[in-house]
Amino acid sequence: MALCWLGSGCTQTPFQAGPPTVIFPDTNVSFRRHVQPFLRASCAQLGCHSTESRAGGVALEEYAQLWERPGLVIPGEPDASVLQQVLERRLPHRPDPFQLSTENQRRGMRRWIAEGARDN
Repeated sequence: MALCWLGSGCTQTPFQAGPPTVIFPDTNVSFRRHVQPFLRASCAQLGCHSTESRAGGVALEEYAQLWERPGLVIPGEPDASVLQQVLERRLPHRPDPFQLSTENQRRGMRRWIAEGARDN
């Protein structure tokens, strides 16, 4: 089921050509300073996972939206979180998340989820 709704990806390709410039710290990852800017710049573009587009029924602009789909983010469990599985290419997605993120950003998202996926 997760593959169906998140794997559907963007309906258009208006996203930027490369990863956003958000740099994640090694610890104390903040939703407002790191996660939200990263998701908005890489995933929540028009035609993808914006509030208006909701590709696959998923929006990734606001903290509350991360909890609308069970399993998308599981606090403390990055390996079980669908969002992290997509970012790490363990679940298919269009466009390829490696083109829209850096290793630092994928590690930062993993750290944020491991730290409890707080709204901080």
